[in-house]
Amino acid sequence: MLKAKMAKEAIVRLDNRTGVLAQVTRNIAEKGINLEAVIATVNGADAVIQMVSHDHQRVMDVLREQQLESQEARVILVEGENRPGLLQLITDKLAKENIDVLYLYATAMSADRCLVVLSSVNNEWAVMVLNS
Repeated sequence: MLKAKMAKEAIVRLDNRTGVLAQVTRNIAEKGINLEAVIATVNGADAVIQMVSHDHQRVMDVLREQQLESQEARVILVEGENRPGLLQLITDKLAKENIDVLYLYATAMSADRCLVVLSSVNNEWAVMVLNS
């Protein structure tokens, strides 16, 4: 059984330097904010950190306090069983409705639960499809 809902993601773009991820996550942790899911990527000299939290506004406030270039994106959070085939189930459901996935990342919440973060060309429709 899938459970999908809309959420917001904080996106930070900054110069790729050793320790930059540690600095950003330290500032968030010092405010007592728990991150649900994170992906950090590097493209040449640039780093991009994407984060989902139960307290999105506080994450954005921390990023502004640190004068980091940040933006928000609407994403879908999908909870499901942590088992083989979960991503195939999600992507099959979306493909059958011609919903294009722009990006996706996932994390195990426990031995039996998984959280998938994704963005599509039509997030509202995707949530309805995934919950059906």
